[in-house]
Amino acid sequence: MIVGAQKAGTSSLLRYLAQHPDIHTHAQPEMTFFLQDREYTRGYEWAFAKYFAEKNTHADIEDKHLIAKNVMVMHSPQVRQRIYEHNPEIHLVVLLREPVARAYSAYWWARRRGWESIKTYEEALAAEEARLNEDWFKWRQCAYQYNGIYYPHVKNLITQFGASHVHCILTNDLKDNAEAVCQQLFDCMGVSADFTPTMGERHNQATLPRSEKFNFLFTQFLASHNPLRRVIRKFLPDATAYKLRKAVLDWNDKPKENMDSGKHPGKNTPPPINPQTRERQMKYFKPFNEQLAELLGRDLSSWNF
Repeated sequence: MIVGAQKAGTSSLLRYLAQHPDIHTHAQPEMTFFLQDREYTRGYEWAFAKYFAEKNTHADIEDKHLIAKNVMVMHSPQVRQRIYEHNPEIHLVVLLREPVARAYSAYWWARRRGWESIKTYEEALAAEEARLNEDWFKWRQCAYQYNGIYYPHVKNLITQFGASHVHCILTNDLKDNAEAVCQQLFDCMGVSADFTPTMGERHNQATLPRSEKFNFLFTQFLASHNPLRRVIRKFLPDATAYKLRKAVLDWNDKPKENMDSGKHPGKNTPPPINPQTRERQMKYFKPFNEQLAELLGRDLSSWNF
């Protein structure tokens, strides 16, 4: 299971790994079974049918390795315990991105999805403590700084599941050599490492919506407490519902211009982070980065400059 971190390349990695003929995954962007009480109480057989077997028979996937993804798992002790009780031998994958870049990307992702109503990153950071004191679960998508403090969460995963079952990968590792990362994970899963996935396609790239208000209203419509949404979902298979949701959100995105130019961002992409804000956050994250570097035995000094 890929358990973090948000906006660190998890969607791309999942789709690369899922190309392997001996691996099967869910069509939905996230498996929320362990995270959502209303799903967890229905049991794993229900979750298996929803996420893995909707268009397949058990015979089609009984010999395959299953991969799931939810990028908020490692931040919740309760959710970690649920996964441990389900399968203490599970392999967990954590992608780790330089935390300031990750946090800033997460802010614009939340703006794009209609989760964030605060119009500047700095104001959102100032509101974070109050939000988290109110309810982390409610504001988990907007916990930009908190979700970038990796050390305690990675340490907890290693303590609970064992170092041999927790695979920490830097986002730059995935960018520089995705094939090697996939082969490493294929090997630990016990499937053939000779298979080479098709690389190159990027998922969940940063862009701006045509209308943030539309995305906010659409997100409210999708909320589980909406009775109309519950009625509609009774008549739509889950895979179809997720495809429709993605199509609507993609339709509301502005065209991606100059996304990979490496020079100036396009008019439809987020602006660069304020240099003073970046410097302050670099200083904030530095002690946590140093603890993580020692834990993993990796040089993360580039994250501090």
